Amino acid sequence: MIIIINKIIEIIIKVFIYSFYIMSCSRMASAYFPKSICKKYIVIKNTVIAKILISDGVGRDKVVSPQDRNKMSMIGLISYIVYFLICFFYLVIRVMMLSINYRGIDNDFMYLLYYIDLMILWGLGILIILIVLINTWNCGKQRL
Repeated sequence: MIIIINKIIEIIIKVFIYSFYIMSCSRMASAYFPKSICKKYIVIKNTVIAKILISDGVGRDKVVSPQDRNKMSMIGLISYIVYFLICFFYLVIRVMMLSINYRGIDNDFMYLLYYIDLMILWGLGILIILIVLINTWNCGKQRL
């Protein structure tokens, strides 16, 4: 019983770590710049939610102007959706692995899915950062 509780705590801690990673990558991708390559955006009317989901800038030299801080880039929205699905998939795999291991069955396929999911998660993080850098390449230095 203690082993199961330890595994559940481990799953919860890893989901929080991945959520922090997801939020940092997706917040950066959500910043909207008028000169960026992807000009599509959605407007978030609630300022609290906009502050949580959208970064104020990318790096030290690319700052979002105050009138654009409630606009979420479509790249950011897509990254939030993809990361949510991957994190949900990770959670389902870990719960299934926990139930399989509790029954005493060793399933290599679940471990393979688990490692593939982790590689996709970290690989997409690097890809999103590269997309953000390419998307904001033309924005140059912006000062408020």
